[in-house]
Amino acid sequence: MSYRIGHLAGFQIAIHYSWIFIFILILLILSTGYMPFNYPGLSAITYWIIGLIATIMLFASVLFHELCHSIVARRYGLPIARITLFFFGGVSEMTEEPQDPRIELKMAAAGPVSSLLLAAVFGIAYYSTSSLQMPPQINAPLEYGFWINTFLAGFNLLPGFPMDGGRILRASLWLWRKDLVGATKIAVRIGVWLAYLMIAIGILLTFVGLWPTGIWLVFIGFFLKSGAESSLRHTLVNKALLGISIEEIMTKDVKTIEPDISIDLFVNEYLLQYRHEVYPVLKDGKILGLASIQDAKQIPKDRWKTTSVKDITRPNEKIVMVRPDREAIDALMKMSKHDVGQVLVVVDGDLLGIVTHSDILQVVKAKTELNL
Repeated sequence: MSYRIGHLAGFQIAIHYSWIFIFILILLILSTGYMPFNYPGLSAITYWIIGLIATIMLFASVLFHELCHSIVARRYGLPIARITLFFFGGVSEMTEEPQDPRIELKMAAAGPVSSLLLAAVFGIAYYSTSSLQMPPQINAPLEYGFWINTFLAGFNLLPGFPMDGGRILRASLWLWRKDLVGATKIAVRIGVWLAYLMIAIGILLTFVGLWPTGIWLVFIGFFLKSGAESSLRHTLVNKALLGISIEEIMTKDVKTIEPDISIDLFVNEYLLQYRHEVYPVLKDGKILGLASIQDAKQIPKDRWKTTSVKDITRPNEKIVMVRPDREAIDALMKMSKHDVGQVLVVVDGDLLGIVTHSDILQVVKAKTELNL
């Protein structure tokens, strides 16, 4: 669950609920551990103030990192749904993958370059304030800004897909081999190996007493493994659906129902006979909504004969609709976004067809198995 907090440079910015926990955790670590160790002799309130400034600086740096990814993506016409800060940092949510390895290379490199740029700015500022013997309240956050951005750049350059380094690796292999899927499989394999290495090191550190760092590495390792495997599936789906329109895969002979028929009739003459799960509800050619097996189940069986379909119809405004000339991947993304299993294909209010999640997966399975 994410909460929108505003816009920056034309991009929607959101915060995932998990971000609150990591913000508090980092604030606690900096205020009670890192800052007292590196700058002894200050009061407790001073450490908390410095820790808060440094924590905000960290997440501002992560946001700047993701913002640079998004700006490069937008420059090449790739839409970014939003930028979300969450437990493991931040992510720019692309609704399309780049179709050119050179574009992906530039997008992936933008993040580490931005972090190195920030590290240089903080480093110069820290050197200047230290030379002027400024107080720790100024020096400490600047020094932390230098080190944390240096770390962000280095960590993100690790060749573990879907991290920036992994994307740089994939783009380079893609450019060399002219094979997106092959390049993705190699980058994902390396990403999974790196994830297992992080998990192993994390477990080892936990057993020797360095449990905060150890647990953190284990979490990151599992997250990286999941992200790598998910990215491979996403790439395979995108490749399979590339160039396929919704019109090509939609079911044109759509079974529709009238709102005034009973649920008993709906169940016995539609659900059991045709075995579709969802049916558009139409009245005089106008789409009123959808009725499904799940909707019928909400009504007790002894009331099926006296209750009409209009009483269980999901209203029109809750239906996801697409145009037939859009790409199949658009239908899949809308299903994922709205958590539905089907979309109606509509032009000017007229129902032309329906596309289900199964329809799309069947196309993906066939093209993947036949290596098309």
